[in-house]
Amino acid sequence: MQTELQSLLDTISISSSQLESLREASLESPRGLEQIEKSLVVLFKAMVTIDPSLSTSGPRASEDGSLRSGKPGGFGNSEIGSMRVLQEKKDVYRHESVLFLRRLKPFLDMQFKAAIDETRKALEIETNSNLSRVAGKAKLDPRNHDLSRAILWKYSPLMLFAREVDRPDWEELMKSYEVACKQLYDNEFKEAVSAWKRIARKPTGDEAEILFTSQIEKQTDGIATTARRLTVKRSQTLAKTLRSPMGDNSSKVSVNKGSDGRLQPYEAFAAALEEVIPIISMEQNFVVEFFHLTSLEQYDFPDVVAASSPESRRGGDLRRPKVMDPNRELARQVFQIMDEVYSSFPNLLQTLVDWSLQHDPL
Repeated sequence: MQTELQSLLDTISISSSQLESLREASLESPRGLEQIEKSLVVLFKAMVTIDPSLSTSGPRASEDGSLRSGKPGGFGNSEIGSMRVLQEKKDVYRHESVLFLRRLKPFLDMQFKAAIDETRKALEIETNSNLSRVAGKAKLDPRNHDLSRAILWKYSPLMLFAREVDRPDWEELMKSYEVACKQLYDNEFKEAVSAWKRIARKPTGDEAEILFTSQIEKQTDGIATTARRLTVKRSQTLAKTLRSPMGDNSSKVSVNKGSDGRLQPYEAFAAALEEVIPIISMEQNFVVEFFHLTSLEQYDFPDVVAASSPESRRGGDLRRPKVMDPNRELARQVFQIMDEVYSSFPNLLQTLVDWSLQHDPL
């Protein structure tokens, strides 16, 4: 018992020099970040030892004050935990974490913007070098977003620290990221949709005559008359196609596309969706991994820090679908972030639907 108590006291005893890097070390250099993380691990272990309920990944205090988890140590709500000296240390360590997060938030606000700017530059270069896209060939490259993520991955453990010790500050960091990347995706998707519209085939000549009637005809003709007219004209068009030399061997692509190889409007609509949806999915997976916005993670802050050095940190395969989080609160937060980042996408998608139907009602 005495040995265990001495171990716990050693854990919660932190000198000022051990926390010095939280105020002075560089957040930008890998070396400085390692020093900061080392201090945060010491601080985190002390805070969780004094109050195990602080960590959402760690043990929880039961009703009698004992620890439910198998993890060693912790005073919790026991009589020892209520000692004045421990409460004083708890307040001091809490104050140190608050000061660090106050320093971290403005720094990451700038880092988010700088990282997103790297992707923006890559998109601009891609747009300027490829003003016209080939039908059927996607223009958007998900790897452009890897440029910004490569800059940010090294700060992922700090997001977990913020989540564990100060939820409001953690949510502010996520909000800062939303603001930084929202405009990027707005512009990227608008350009993609516009590009697919430009290469889509426009109805001309006989097609316009077949597909559209004047407003007067719509008012005077009955449904049966209109249907009969469309059926006759469609039959005539089909007969011409079958009588053509290539009628027997023409493929579906050659029927759907015009002589210039352009896509039908509905094909352009489908292609735009196929291009955009994977990028949205990958962004959601990045947000979940980077901000540790999940209840399925089995590692706590010290484990994540020890897993790899800052310069070698990389996320998992963002293309792989993730299961829905059973924690409804965290799942709701993921939905809210995505809804905010892509708030303009529903209107953009509706505009694309209207455009497609306008050019090809059938």
